[in-house]
Amino acid sequence: MLRLISPTTQQHMETKPVMSLLLKNIAKMQIMLADMEAEFGIRDIGAIEKSVLSSVADLAGDTTLVSTKDILQHPLNNVYSRPSLFRALKNLENLGKIAKGGKKRGLYTLVG
Repeated sequence: MLRLISPTTQQHMETKPVMSLLLKNIAKMQIMLADMEAEFGIRDIGAIEKSVLSSVADLAGDTTLVSTKDILQHPLNNVYSRPSLFRALKNLENLGKIAKGGKKRGLYTLVG
């Protein structure tokens, strides 16, 4: 008996190896990121703290001081509530990863 493969089945069969490859690449990237986080000493902190710390590092490109307003508006942090972000800032400060900087309130800098 001859079995015909519909176009949608054929398309599904072709995308499965692509999806598998993408997932393998994501897994490799996550392993590499976990190794880097461990080396930097942030492997065991929460996801929100990692996002806030990454946003501070991203924003601190040309300047060493980053405003709270910019941290709150950063794309990595748009899924978190405002109070959660402020808690994360305080936690990172207590861990010695960031510090308040400048003479004005609401400015942070990376430590180290």
